[in-house]
Amino acid sequence: MAERDFLKNRIKELDMLAYGRDIIKNTDFLDIREQSVYLSMKNELSARSFLYGGHEDADRRMAIFLPSYMDPEYPEAASESCLGLIEAKPLSERFSDELSHRDFLGAIMNLGVERSKIGDILTDGTRAFIFVCADIAPFLCEELRRVKHTSIYCERASLSACDIRPRFEELRVNVASERADAVLAAVFKLSRETASALIEAGNVFSDGREISKPSAELREGSRISVRGYGKFRYEGTENVTRKGRLYVIVKKYV
Repeated sequence: MAERDFLKNRIKELDMLAYGRDIIKNTDFLDIREQSVYLSMKNELSARSFLYGGHEDADRRMAIFLPSYMDPEYPEAASESCLGLIEAKPLSERFSDELSHRDFLGAIMNLGVERSKIGDILTDGTRAFIFVCADIAPFLCEELRRVKHTSIYCERASLSACDIRPRFEELRVNVASERADAVLAAVFKLSRETASALIEAGNVFSDGREISKPSAELREGSRISVRGYGKFRYEGTENVTRKGRLYVIVKKYV
């Protein structure tokens, strides 16, 4: 509770600074629970603000508070002073290890960088795009030189330069209804009781907002995140069986 209150106070402080001084302000990167706190407060804030992590499907996003002269319809332009992108490549692909998200994150954390300063890391197994708070980008470009046993080099890149995207598999699942607990159980192969418990424990989010009831119906196009299990995009119903059950389509991120 103390951490939640601290975050709320920080959000209010940044909002007041942005609105009162007509300047851009931002949080560090927020995880899904922290994003939910921001979203629960958004209607109370004075400055125009939004969540952005550098790409459409970002898991970790910062709250950005805008001055009056900036347009939230263009998040990439509005976030240039807050968010940086680093492209990391092996010095020699021939001698490169297979490098995972965990490998890149571990190498960065070993430099003493706080987790909140690092957003998503998208990798194809060799190179990576690393979204970071703008203020630490020069440090990482200078100091991040090795990941596992692979020597790498880093350089700044524009946000539009990222050409690695999250991968997903499309699933067609049979459910009794579009209730959150029913869909979660089918997607992650859980019992309805386990799915309900995850929701009641505050571990399930739809587009960054916490789902509070197992009976909540999912909306087509919503992005569902389940702590400890993964995420998927709910694409809606395909058809109905003779017994009244539904076939629904989801895109599960892998």
